[in-house]
Formats: sequence, structure tokens, C-alpha cells
Amino acid sequence: MNRLGRLFVAAAIAVVPAACHKDEVQKNADKAAENLQDKKDDLKDETKDVQHAVEDSRENAKDYANSDTDVTRKMNEDQLKHNAKEIGDESKDVQAKASDVRVASYEFDMRRRERVAALRVQHGVIASQVPLITTMAGVTPLTDKARADLAEKMQTFTTKLNEAGNAIEALQVTDENNFKDRDETAAKAMDSLKDSRGDAWEALNDGDRVESS
Repeated sequence: MNRLGRLFVAAAIAVVPAACHKDEVQKNADKAAENLQDKKDDLKDETKDVQHAVEDSRENAKDYANSDTDVTRKMNEDQLKHNAKEIGDESKDVQAKASDVRVASYEFDMRRRERVAALRVQHGVIASQVPLITTMAGVTPLTDKARADLAEKMQTFTTKLNEAGNAIEALQVTDENNFKDRDETAAKAMDSLKDSRGDAWEALNDGDRVESS
């Protein structure tokens, strides 16, 4: 390959790391998923507290109805008032927790979109190199053995391209409970894709050439 061709290859590969700040975007998305999980757990706990308070109030109401003395009736009446206040306070807490969930859900949706968009950019840049390698291979005098090796590497490159693309699109519809694992799967798929791309370029650049007669 001539010097211009090698410079073009180097420029194409260099675009990928600059496409997005993968580590920061991935970290923010994973953190948002975990935060949403925590907020939903808090809401569940608070909802259970309200349910328990309601159950206590029902039991105290029965005791009040069955009170046989003024003293026990007064005690049960005071307890009912306490239950009513407790239910009111817990209900306010539930509303606050529900608001937290809405905010966390919005944050997660935004961070998930950012993560998927960043991965799509990387994937698109790498995908654009498939026809580039094919074109350069067509004008490079590789030996039959070198050309066969390149074809094998390109097949792997294409397979990894599809696998990474599927992992990225799956991430778009993944909920917060499975997001971190799916995100890691997508990251590994992209790493594997980059390795296969490097192997394809290496097969093209370093493959044996037909000697000029």
C-alpha cells in the first residue's frame, strides 16, 4: 500500500476514540440505572409503611368498637388519632418518593439515549471502514494466500459488526434492572469489534504482495 493509503487508514481509525467519551457516558448511564433502582426500592418500602399503618388503624378501630370502659375507649381513640396522623405523614412520604422516581426515570432515559447514541457513532465509524478495506484490497496486489487471509478476517469483522450492532440496539430498550449487564455486554462487543477491525487492517497492510515481474 502506498504512503497516502496508509495515512488514510490511520486517519480513519483515529476518528473512533474521538467520537465520544465512552467511559464517562457509560459511567453516567450505569449510575442513572442504579439510581432509578434505588429510588423505586425506596418507594416500595414507603408504600409498605403506609399499608402497615392502615392495617394498624383497622385493628385499633376494632379495639375501639369493642372497648368496654371509658379508659380503654379513650386509649383506643388516642391511638386512632395517632394512626391517622401516621397515615397522613407516610402518604406524604410516598408522594415525595414517587416524585423522586419520576426524576430518576427521566434521568435514566436521557443517559440511556446518550449511551446508545455514543455507541452508534463508534459503530458507524467502524462500519464505514468495511468498504474502505474492500476498495483498497481491490487495488492491492496481494498473493492468493494473503487475499484468502484477508477474506477470513473480513468475514470475522462483518460478524463482529453485526453482533455489536445488535447489542447496541438491545440496550436501547433495556430497563434499569438489566441495563448495567447489557451495557457491559455492548462494551465487550465493541472491544471485540475493534480487535477484528485491527486484524482486517493488519491483513491488508502486512499481507504478502505479488512480486512485480
